Amino acid sequence: MQVLKFGGSSVANAANINKVIAIIKEKVKEDTTVVVVSAFGGITDILLQCSQLAAEGHETYKEKLHEAELRHLNTVKELITITQQSAVLSLVKTLCNEIEDICTGIFLLKELSERTKDRIVSYGEILSSKIITAKLNTDEIECEWVNSTQLITTNANYSAAVVDFAVTNKKIANHFKTINSRLFMMPGFIASDTNGVNTTLGRGGSDYTAAIVAAALNVKVLE
Repeated sequence: MQVLKFGGSSVANAANINKVIAIIKEKVKEDTTVVVVSAFGGITDILLQCSQLAAEGHETYKEKLHEAELRHLNTVKELITITQQSAVLSLVKTLCNEIEDICTGIFLLKELSERTKDRIVSYGEILSSKIITAKLNTDEIECEWVNSTQLITTNANYSAAVVDFAVTNKKIANHFKTINSRLFMMPGFIASDTNGVNTTLGRGGSDYTAAIVAAALNVKVLE
C-alpha cells in the first residue's frame, strides 16, 4: 500500500488537477493507493476571511463565499464532461449553501469561535476531495471517498487539535482492512473530537494527515 499527498497548489485549478489525476492513474497500477488532498489553493484563507467578515458584521462575506463557490463550480465544469456534471455540481452547491448558513449565523451573532472556524475551513478539503473523486470515477477509475473525520480522532483543541493515536490507528487499520478497493481519496487537515465535532490539525495539516495514515497502515511509500 502507498499514500500520496497533494497540496493546495497541486489542486489549485483544473489544469493542475488533471496532472494529479494522471499521476494517480499510474501510481494505482503499482499498489493499493490512499490519496490525501488539500483544499484548492487559497480556499482555506478565503473561508477564514468569510467567517471573520461575518463576525465583524460585514455583508461582504457573501461576495467572498460566492467567489469560492464559483471557483469550485467552474472547476467541475472544466474537469467533468457535461453529461456527468449534474450530481457533482449539485453536491458543490449543497456544501456551499451549508457554509453560507454557518456564516449567516456568525453574522447574526457577531461571534466566531475556534470551533466554528474549524467547521468552516473543513469544507475546503471536503470539496476538493469530493470533486477529484468524482473526476476519477467519471474517468472509470474506481475511487472510494473516505471521511477523515470518522477515522482521525483528536482532542477538542480547535484549530490545532492533538491526535489520539491509540484510537486513530485502530480506526484506520480496521477501516482499510475490510475494503477491497484499490484507490481511496481522503480530505487532509480535518478530523473530529470524541463528540464527533470537526477539528483541524493546524497549518500543514494535510501533510500530517498523510503521515498519520501512512504510519497507521505501515505503508511502503509515502509521497
